[in-house]
Amino acid sequence: MAAFRYKAANADGKLIEGLIDADDRDGAAQLLLAQGSTPIRIDGAGTATPTAAGVARRTGSGKRASGPAIDYFTLELATLLRAGLPLGQALDTVADTSDDSVIADRVAAVNDAVRSGQPLSRALHDAGPEFDAFYCNMIRAGESGGALAVALERLADFRQRRRETSQAIVSALLYPSILLTLALVAVAVLLAFVVPQFTQMFADVGRDLPLLTRIVAGAGDLVANWWWLILMMLAAGAYALHRDWQRPEGRARWDAWLLGLWLVGPLLRKLETARFARTLATLLENGVALVPALQIAREIVGNTVLLGVVEQATRRVREGAGLADALAARRELPTLALKLIGVGEQSGQLAPMLTKVADIYDRDVQVAMKRLFTLAEPAIIITIALLITVIILSIVLVIIESNNLVF
Repeated sequence: MAAFRYKAANADGKLIEGLIDADDRDGAAQLLLAQGSTPIRIDGAGTATPTAAGVARRTGSGKRASGPAIDYFTLELATLLRAGLPLGQALDTVADTSDDSVIADRVAAVNDAVRSGQPLSRALHDAGPEFDAFYCNMIRAGESGGALAVALERLADFRQRRRETSQAIVSALLYPSILLTLALVAVAVLLAFVVPQFTQMFADVGRDLPLLTRIVAGAGDLVANWWWLILMMLAAGAYALHRDWQRPEGRARWDAWLLGLWLVGPLLRKLETARFARTLATLLENGVALVPALQIAREIVGNTVLLGVVEQATRRVREGAGLADALAARRELPTLALKLIGVGEQSGQLAPMLTKVADIYDRDVQVAMKRLFTLAEPAIIITIALLITVIILSIVLVIIESNNLVF
């Protein structure tokens, strides 16, 4: 994304100028039009760089405000503006009452910028990386439409729903992860410390161990003597995977592979569809035009394959195609979502229908995650039970052979 210097006429006919972040000049013009300004001149593309004050604020504390702190700030500011407080006084109140020192510093910096004449959206952009392009464009649209409180309320609702979905996924992953970790530790302890005691006892009498016991004992020796090499190999594998994931071609390959996995692929499609639909709906409800909204919403898509679908759809919509047809061109998104989006376009209710799509797939993702990990728990337990059974059986064989030697 690049920064473009613009000169435009606002709704009152006054000339305004400044910087705006966009992919190209057309995108910058679309964003200005979405804000209610008529672009006169757009030039000076370069790497997006904040103002000097913004740089100082971004790097001043060296800390990043937490997601819940940003959520609370958004909701509290919306409530205060709804109550009729002027923006400066509302920001003062939030800064004074915040228990989070980082967010208090951010809000104080934003308040200083607003009182010096900057719009809130630009002040938030300069205040810190926590306020991303989606957040700032929502605020900018609210400012241009004279509905800042409404924009903040929609932002707060959007962030709350996104947080609830993330928490549901983390909660579903937590118990199976703990169970698998404890089970692997138990197996490693048995292999490294218990099995060698019995095998040594049998080896002292000069007899060969049973085949199963020899296999288990070999695994135990590997864990006990070469645990550091195993850890190094795991770390090297994780590092290689991370490096490949960071490369564009590697990321595209892994994303395509994940989408092709049984159970995982459909789940990822639903998750990304819900996030994209809710983001786009929130932007459209706040008065952002469709093409600029698509350009902003695509930043929320994490899978590169689906990101390519959205980018291609953005180009086709700019050329005059319908959103549903543009998204359906590569057949990657769920069919139901595409049909509902098409119905929303035909009825003139695109934003509410996108919200409905997001609600449907958020619910589907949560239900699917619960079912998936409900099945995973007994699968983990059965697998570990079989491993422990093999280990115990190898020990029992040693004991039986020892008794045969006695008699």
